[in-house]
Amino acid sequence: MKKILYVSLMIILVSSLFLSSCGESAPQEVIKLTSSCYLPPTHAFSPLQEAWGNEVMARSNGRVEITFYPGGSLVKAPATPDALEQGIADIAFSHIGYNPGRFPVSEVLDLPMGYPTGWVGSHVATDFMNEFKPKEWDNLHVLLVNAGVTAGLMLHDTKVTKLEDLQGKTLRGAGEVASAINALGATARDIPMPEMYDSVSKGVVDGTLVGIETLKSFKMADVCKYTTFAWQVGNMYTFYLAMNKAKWDALPDDIKDIFNEVSEEYAEKYALTWNEIDIAGINHSLSIPGNEVFTLSDAEGARFNAAVQPVLGNYVDAMVGKGYVRSEVEDWISYIKDRINYWKTKEAESNIPSPFDVELPQG
Repeated sequence: MKKILYVSLMIILVSSLFLSSCGESAPQEVIKLTSSCYLPPTHAFSPLQEAWGNEVMARSNGRVEITFYPGGSLVKAPATPDALEQGIADIAFSHIGYNPGRFPVSEVLDLPMGYPTGWVGSHVATDFMNEFKPKEWDNLHVLLVNAGVTAGLMLHDTKVTKLEDLQGKTLRGAGEVASAINALGATARDIPMPEMYDSVSKGVVDGTLVGIETLKSFKMADVCKYTTFAWQVGNMYTFYLAMNKAKWDALPDDIKDIFNEVSEEYAEKYALTWNEIDIAGINHSLSIPGNEVFTLSDAEGARFNAAVQPVLGNYVDAMVGKGYVRSEVEDWISYIKDRINYWKTKEAESNIPSPFDVELPQG
């Protein structure tokens, strides 16, 4: 009888230990990822990207660990798409203008459509990507997109108030922005942003057509006395925060949900920040004695806009040459123009601060 009781107790003890161990969740492996940004640590988007990563980590309760590398310390801007595909960086931020031809459908966003602000452009870019889902991104996972509007026509010592003032000038510009510069009668040179200050100060180029936030963030106000807020020919650089596809696919579904939730929230933060830093850029330049920031007259703005229209036509022809249907490409452009008008109205209705809030004289 004692033997039977002993065996029974042992069975109960072993069973309870087994059940107890089953009730304990096995420690989960921490998902370690790298996040690269080519912008300097002092640029507003560097801490914003770091904050995005911190938020993902916080909501994952320690299951995700993201190490942030700003200032191109891990990956330089032009190398971003390859670095993501090769796993050199797991997550990275850049814009499509650094890789002409790599994202041909998305490049339609960078045409001189007359984007007024970065907030508007960011929402247009997001809508376009969601609507058309270009296959050129299939090798990556796009977390969010946003857009910096290249409405700042900055020159070292030339005040541009009319189209003729650009004749014979050389301006820094990459991607489709370079096409707009050439159409305006100047000559474009593709120079990396970190080299832009020295290029202007040393006379390599006369100036640039770029986002007006660079007046402060890249100290362009120190070397460019005159800035024209030429939104009528506003291109934009379509920026993206993307992830290595294999790393994304390997994430558990609940972690993917966290990435998606945080990215949607931060897409709006990026959009708002574009307007904020553009306003800061204008005000910074105006704080420097002798500097001028002004807008084109309506009549001259219309001339500038007309001058860049062939850039749109050339893009359509080039895409048809690559096998796309003309009507399809023209539909992309019509869609973008409609969304510009839609989000421009929304911006005003929502009282979103914009560069237009700064009272500027006409040149």
